[in-house]
Amino acid sequence: MVQSMTRVGRQLALKTIICQLVVVALLTVVIALSVSGTAAVAVVFGGLAAVVPNALFGAIAFLHAGARANQKVVKSFFVGEGIKLVLTAVLISALFLLTDFNSVWLMSGFVVAVISQWIAPISFLKST
Repeated sequence: MVQSMTRVGRQLALKTIICQLVVVALLTVVIALSVSGTAAVAVVFGGLAAVVPNALFGAIAFLHAGARANQKVVKSFFVGEGIKLVLTAVLISALFLLTDFNSVWLMSGFVVAVISQWIAPISFLKST
């Protein structure tokens, strides 16, 4: 039972990450076709600045499951979220400091990825 709960959590995290990647890819194609390749690259990097930390969070957060491991579950979620926040800040900062991407396109990719992260799990819920 515990293994299946962990597996379900990991599957949901993986589906969310795939959804984020698909949404960022779609936006990238639209921007590449309508604006420029440089803008599209900025969208990709902005999106990855949200997706990569989220993937790491999912890997850490779903290490444990079950009532016997409740303290480990809570700890892994807090550790995962802390790492996700720090890594996100580092990636966004690095992108702004080390690249000359247009900040509008960079943040467009980031925001679209974050919004899809919030919306994706809702679409995975089974209707009763």
